[in-house]
Amino acid sequence: MEDRQQSPAIRRILVLGGGTAGLFAALSVKRHHPGMEVSIVKSPSIGIIGVGEGSTPDLPRFLHGFLGISPEEFYREVKPSLKMGVKFIWGKQDYGYSFSSPLRQKFKNSGIPVGYACDVSIADIDWATSLMMQDKVFLPAKDGHGPELHPRFAYHMENGDFVTFLENHAVKVGVEMLEGDLAAVESAGEHVLALRLKDGRRLDADFFVDASGFRAELIGSALKVPFVSYADSLFCDRAVVGGWERSDEPILPYTIAETMHAGWAWQIEHPARINRGYVYSSRFISDQEAETEFREKNPKLGHVRVVPFTPGRRERQWVGNVFAVGNSAGFVEPLEATSLLCIAHECRNFVAALAVGEGRPGRSVRDCVDRSCTEMWDEIRDFLALHYRFNHRMDTPFWRHCWDKVELHGASSATVFFMENGPNFFMEKQLLNPLQNIFGLDGYWLHLLGMGVPFERKSRLTDQDRAAFDGVRRQWREVSAKGMGVAESLACFHEPSWRWPAAFFSDSPSPPGAPER
Repeated sequence: MEDRQQSPAIRRILVLGGGTAGLFAALSVKRHHPGMEVSIVKSPSIGIIGVGEGSTPDLPRFLHGFLGISPEEFYREVKPSLKMGVKFIWGKQDYGYSFSSPLRQKFKNSGIPVGYACDVSIADIDWATSLMMQDKVFLPAKDGHGPELHPRFAYHMENGDFVTFLENHAVKVGVEMLEGDLAAVESAGEHVLALRLKDGRRLDADFFVDASGFRAELIGSALKVPFVSYADSLFCDRAVVGGWERSDEPILPYTIAETMHAGWAWQIEHPARINRGYVYSSRFISDQEAETEFREKNPKLGHVRVVPFTPGRRERQWVGNVFAVGNSAGFVEPLEATSLLCIAHECRNFVAALAVGEGRPGRSVRDCVDRSCTEMWDEIRDFLALHYRFNHRMDTPFWRHCWDKVELHGASSATVFFMENGPNFFMEKQLLNPLQNIFGLDGYWLHLLGMGVPFERKSRLTDQDRAAFDGVRRQWREVSAKGMGVAESLACFHEPSWRWPAAFFSDSPSPPGAPER
């Protein structure tokens, strides 16, 4: 057994990589272990990918709660937009995937989940989906001053603005920023001893965070941790990205995920810009063909560039005195905007491990963190695989290949259950690994309903039940039509007099209640 007391205490941490992952890791340590020395090595010759950044509601909580970043300062400097979910131009119908878990609602008398009433349409099933699909974010506050806040929103941002803000904040809280290109890594067994830079400097530390992106300089190149491919579930391996300056287009409160001939396209909203990207499989379409299809769909596109990627993860994320975060640990395409969520999850686990291990986290702690992170990546792979296996929006060689060949892995049991029983929450923990809590069973059910996947066992809903639910949908449409859009809501948040309620992001209030059924 490893003797934790004999392990050297971690006092100095060196982060390799100055992108979002590295900055999140450094800021997390500095916030929760302020006595530790934290430095970031940022390459002056390697830029950030610099695309529009989507997120989930976890990001505001992480930024303003876990990291303690002032929301007022963040809105002023980063100028984020607001996001309620994802609009899928997908499956048999366009549908909205909100952050409110709407399918957990039940009919009052029977206790039957409302999903059984969504076999025709999943529109307007709760306050959030109704607001979102009418291009609204908040209902007006009852006192008439600003929005009635709820915690079920996320951010759209320009990645460059976001990274610049995080860099400035890191310097303010005492993170040392170093510039230099990596020349070599000194290691011994499963430990990194020091980094050597091309300018001759040698940088040592007690612990190293690998945030070097797809290059995975420490976890991959130096420590030789194997890469686990997701190629049997996720066939896309490239993206062509671009965008244009906003003119008179309304700011939409959602990311768009739109089916394309050999993959799918995103649209991310920023107050001043619209970002678009086409994620595709090079096996089914060339770069030039992808760009042509992309430009036909988006005539305003300016300059575009191609970003190659390989879906998968490292077999381990924590090895010896190295912990990998972000793209160095794993990558899945941004179909559910999970990139920042993954980094936040990794950083929370890491700083918690430092606390539990009192600065000397032993093998049992490291193994728990490692298992949590790798299972997170696998869960996201399984959830994304579902999107491909059952999307019949287009009949093309790529999509026919997806219908026949996509491996569902951990999503198989839930899918078989749905096809037999419909959107029921019976034995939820047995259908999904208890550690799989990013999307929940309701996330699976919503997509299977939206894509029109049939199920055998119809519910006991009466005509009265369906009529009552249709009435609820009408109520939500009427209420949501009076809601506030993104531009109107942002204008309130940028007013000098605006103040976020105390502890809003760390102890979020409950969402508005649903009308009686």
